[in-house]
Amino acid sequence: MMVPQTTATVGLALLYLLFCLQHVVIGNAFEEGQGLSLGSTALRLVALCSTVFFLVREHGIASRLRAPFVAIVVCLCVLVISTALSDHRPIAAKFAVRYATQLLMLWCILNFLLLYPHLRAAAGRALIIALWIGLAVGLGDRYGIDWIARLGVLFHGSDALKYMPRIIGLYEHPATFGAIAVVVAVMAAQLRAEGAIGMPDLAAAISGAAATLLLTEARNPIVPLLMLAAAFAVTRRGRQRWLALAVLALLAGLVAATIWLRYEELTSASREGFATMFSLGRTYIWQGAFEAWTERPWWGLGPGVFQFLTPDFTGGRFLRGELHAHNLVLGILSETGMMGLIAMTALFMTLGLPALSGRTGNTGRRWALTWFVVVFGLGLFDFYLPFYGFALHISVAAALVFSAPASEPGADGSAAGITWEAQS
Repeated sequence: MMVPQTTATVGLALLYLLFCLQHVVIGNAFEEGQGLSLGSTALRLVALCSTVFFLVREHGIASRLRAPFVAIVVCLCVLVISTALSDHRPIAAKFAVRYATQLLMLWCILNFLLLYPHLRAAAGRALIIALWIGLAVGLGDRYGIDWIARLGVLFHGSDALKYMPRIIGLYEHPATFGAIAVVVAVMAAQLRAEGAIGMPDLAAAISGAAATLLLTEARNPIVPLLMLAAAFAVTRRGRQRWLALAVLALLAGLVAATIWLRYEELTSASREGFATMFSLGRTYIWQGAFEAWTERPWWGLGPGVFQFLTPDFTGGRFLRGELHAHNLVLGILSETGMMGLIAMTALFMTLGLPALSGRTGNTGRRWALTWFVVVFGLGLFDFYLPFYGFALHISVAAALVFSAPASEPGADGSAAGITWEAQS
């Protein structure tokens, strides 16, 4: 039975908002004093129930999903071993559960989009709706609208408002909101290229992302957009090159506005070197994360542990529990070592190789490469994987690439030349 697109869109948007209720405490977790949130609990219950449903529905694991399944199991094994070997097991266990939940949800999203390919558009529209709801909550917080401010603390702690006037939406940090907005915009562009959504949906995603980047004053999420626009400007000709150059100019203006708005903050460490000052101390964090990895090269300090030992590896700088590695590769290495990096690389490859192999034609390869740039562009100066909101968005993006519609032989990848493979 086909689920109507509107019903699916609203349902998925509401489900995602439920997952974002990270500050509605419903009990105590395994660690004393640690609250058990409604959002995290709902995420785990949905992931477990969905896993059982898909296994029963498909009488096992679909053949196309065997490689990702093995890669996910390997990642889970690395989390268990890294946690067991950690000198800080309570912290490592807490973050291992978080990462395991995200891997389980990735598995469910892969199954969902393979079984119900007609709901790709609904998944994209649901995240566009959530983006605009986040903008509304952020603006309500910023301008002191009382009922919205009360609603906002269900999603994020009141201490997160210290970033104002930068907005945080439904999340804990402006940069996380900015990164999610970029993912939504690129996802909408892919779905539009497939013909799954219309121009109004794409316009809503792009305008929402632009507003989010401006209001969060986040610089790091702009990096992959600059990389993509520069690549288009170099490789394309004619109208597409001029369009890419125009986008580059707009992004440069956005970066300039962000620097102007945050100039006092960015120059607060002017006694340091330029790179350290402009990166807000990231050079010290990167060096510390590298040293943490060399101390435990194979299995790392344990999931999530580095941010609680940052002062120990940075000469007493920064606060415990506040700053992670601020780089994707260093974050994985410092937490789970070389084995974690190998496992995550294997998972990444199993999700991208079907598109790169040519099953989806040139269009599929282009989008796989686009997402490669987006993921590593976002990971150059930040580490977003510990956050549920970003992890869910990037899981949907990975599933969209993995389950992309196949191109018919001889087709050019346009909407007319794309067909859905029958799902057994």
